[in-house]
Amino acid sequence: MTAKHGSSFMQVDASFRGDWGCDGYVRGLMLACYGARRPTETRVVTKIETDFEKAKLHWGSRMTRWAFVHNNSQGLPKMAANAILNLGSIQSNSHITIESWPPQILWQECFEGLGEDRLIPLLGAPPNSRPAGMTYIAEALRSLSRMPRIPDPQQVLPVPEDKIAFNKFSESTEKIIRKFQIDTHLVRYYFDSGTPGEQAQVSMNLRMRYDALVARMNNADAVFHALVDELLQEAFTSDHTTDVGEQKNAAILIITHFFESCLLFEMPSELL
Repeated sequence: MTAKHGSSFMQVDASFRGDWGCDGYVRGLMLACYGARRPTETRVVTKIETDFEKAKLHWGSRMTRWAFVHNNSQGLPKMAANAILNLGSIQSNSHITIESWPPQILWQECFEGLGEDRLIPLLGAPPNSRPAGMTYIAEALRSLSRMPRIPDPQQVLPVPEDKIAFNKFSESTEKIIRKFQIDTHLVRYYFDSGTPGEQAQVSMNLRMRYDALVARMNNADAVFHALVDELLQEAFTSDHTTDVGEQKNAAILIITHFFESCLLFEMPSELL
């Protein structure tokens, strides 16, 4: 929102006696954000009702739109959806419009109309532009695709079993992750030996790509394979010097590495 609206977008630091129901404000639009990993219907309803009342009390004269922003791409639970509709009915004769924003709407509101100069710092450039982060990814994939894969079970990082189950990976994707875990030490070696800051650049770029895909897909398998496809396109569009199978192996290896390091895909809250 800051990239789109600049200094017109205002955030409130909640550490100073709360945020008074304001998670973001721009030109009459008040945002109430809720991103619990395992929300209950009653907690979501309470969040909707209390956040709106606080915002109306403290910011009402400035509000023309109030949006409940949530992280469920499939929609709200029944009670929460009903609470939004009831709130809309109650406010139908007021100057405030009530809205519900799933990730798809948030994505659209944040990025629609932004030029390439503003999108590239957030998402990375398309394959033909290649900013630093993307060059690092491409170089990592090219190097890894040429490395001999020497499995080392002793160097497999411990990943909580619940993480795979929590993300609801299919049996086939789970087998891929477990198969490539014995080779992710190669990725760690590559980054440990590489340019300072290289892994941080790649991490940030991958996380933004992951968040963008999750906003459009509600399926961990689809996100996993979409990330692999994006990396292949980024690194090997014009490179025909390595075997296609090894290229894909390198992409899967990088995604598996960042799955292990807990940058990609979700962790059960009790394990955090």
